[in-house]
Amino acid sequence: MISIMASLASFAIIPISGPGTLNLFGHSIGWYVMNVNIGVLWYFAVTSVGVYGIFLAGYASNSKYSMLGALRSSAQMISYEMALGLSLVPVFILAGSVRLVDIVNAQHTWWFVLPLLPAFFLYLIAGIAETNRAPFDLPEAETELVAGYHTEYSGLRFALFFMAEYINMIIVSSVATIVFLGGWWGPFGILPGPWWFLVKVVALLYVYVWLRATLPRMRYDRLMALSWKSLFPLSLAMMMVTAIVVVAAQGTL
Repeated sequence: MISIMASLASFAIIPISGPGTLNLFGHSIGWYVMNVNIGVLWYFAVTSVGVYGIFLAGYASNSKYSMLGALRSSAQMISYEMALGLSLVPVFILAGSVRLVDIVNAQHTWWFVLPLLPAFFLYLIAGIAETNRAPFDLPEAETELVAGYHTEYSGLRFALFFMAEYINMIIVSSVATIVFLGGWWGPFGILPGPWWFLVKVVALLYVYVWLRATLPRMRYDRLMALSWKSLFPLSLAMMMVTAIVVVAAQGTL
């Protein structure tokens, strides 16, 4: 329940479309649950709570395989959260806000994926690792740990873990769509905003499936080295370069 509630709470800040309301059963509702001024910080805070659900599941199983899977997952999620958060800082610098609606509106002319392409790839790699998907699915390594932290669970409990995992995949793709791919903005005005948002999210989910069918599982020490020795320094460098360029551009105006 901790895992799935953390996933669902993260989706509360995702804006599906721009200004306007949706008429549902005679009531006018917005295209998002809440438009908080802390924006992405809410996403980071709530998703970090999901680690407790996985760790407690492995600890309560009274199984060494489940405990090892829970420890792996906790270390992996904590490690890749650093690179995930820093990869989004250049977006905040360009948009001048952490509110998701403001970030999307700042991309009305051009999407942030164009000037921040390295940050986009850093976010995708860290997001795939954060959701424990192949080739970063070490917590569920069947050849070593049977099935990882959910080895001793079946029925609805097993279903809740997988529901949380796939909801997290949708959330990572939705955040990438909002901060890098222009959210509900689309070229030529062919489709309404919600449809553009859906198309972009589905395209990113296809990347998840594509990678799972293409790449083999990494070794665990290489997984952690990729985070701390590659993604973390690159995200930090991207943040500093973006800040320097923005300050230099403002000084010349």
